Amino acid sequence: MKTKDTYGSRGTESVALREELERLAAAIERAAKSEGAEAMKAAGDAAREILARATTMVDALAGKTDAAKAMAEGRVQLEAAIRDKPLAAVSIAALAGFVLAALVRR
Repeated sequence: MKTKDTYGSRGTESVALREELERLAAAIERAAKSEGAEAMKAAGDAAREILARATTMVDALAGKTDAAKAMAEGRVQLEAAIRDKPLAAVSIAALAGFVLAALVRR
């Protein structure tokens, strides 16, 4: 199984999805060559199994994409809030530092 991770975890999943689709194509090709009803049934079963796994991977990839978008939007909002109220942002950071230091000392 190829695990080249060019684009982070999404890159790995797209390689895995491509491999699943290649397996599906190979199963269909084997079935077409053998012409037997039993072989066609086996190829159909393999195709359904591969399709189910590919669908699961696509759904997981879509969920990760949505999470990445949400994180990016949250970061943009945080940066805007810091630009709008820099004194409040520095004060909150300092207070958090003091609280953390107090907790670590105990």
